[in-house]
Amino acid sequence: MENSNRSAYLSQEAHMSRLSGIKAVLFDLFDTLLLIKDSNISENCLKNIHRFLVSNGVNVSYEDFMRAYSDVRKSLYDRISKRLEEPHFKIRITDTLRRLGYNCNIEAPIVKGATEAYSEEFARHVYSDEEAHHTLRRLRERGYKIGVISNFAIPECAHKLISDYGLKDLLDVTVISAEVNRRKPSPEIYNFALGLLGINAEEAVFVGDTPDIDIRGAKAVGMKTILILRREMEISAEDKPDFVIKRLSDLLNLLCG
Repeated sequence: MENSNRSAYLSQEAHMSRLSGIKAVLFDLFDTLLLIKDSNISENCLKNIHRFLVSNGVNVSYEDFMRAYSDVRKSLYDRISKRLEEPHFKIRITDTLRRLGYNCNIEAPIVKGATEAYSEEFARHVYSDEEAHHTLRRLRERGYKIGVISNFAIPECAHKLISDYGLKDLLDVTVISAEVNRRKPSPEIYNFALGLLGINAEEAVFVGDTPDIDIRGAKAVGMKTILILRREMEISAEDKPDFVIKRLSDLLNLLCG
């Protein structure tokens, strides 16, 4: 028992040494702080867009809508993937409607309404990790700055969900990819958040659920990394995190002792 206790102590001491000097903890949002309960969420959201469009005079079948939307999305991401850009979701809707023969601009009410239709359905499938609020509060009590960096094309929806689940007041900074037109693993989105916090990369740790996006991007700018293991996965050497946790409260053992 004595040797077991000593090993546990030494392990904890090693963790604390590797995370010494950390001033901020930055999180991915979806499947890290907020969870998604439906694997068909995208399909459900697009069906809701189609229902909205039809009810507002866009006379197209769901199949025609999906064909146009899929072509627009592929064309858009073929152009921007190398630079890891993230244009607002309204651009997808605008271009889709134009392909369907409805000429409108990005500020048209029907574009805004379709985007809100997606957001409303998306929100129905999202819920908070039961440990999120407690973990963020404890980290703040220990003096850590807290932030979110999320890939999402509808920042208004992300901010509303953060507020609705009581996380807004626990965050010092929230950066959504479509607000800065850069998506993870682009170093620019991480550096933007670090700049808002006024800290260097080596003073921050990033927590996320996706090795080739969250972990790769954070490592590239010099941040420590923690993977929350939401599902079984293979992790390449390039994307290997500094630590792996299975639940948010495990962070408290790593960072708060």
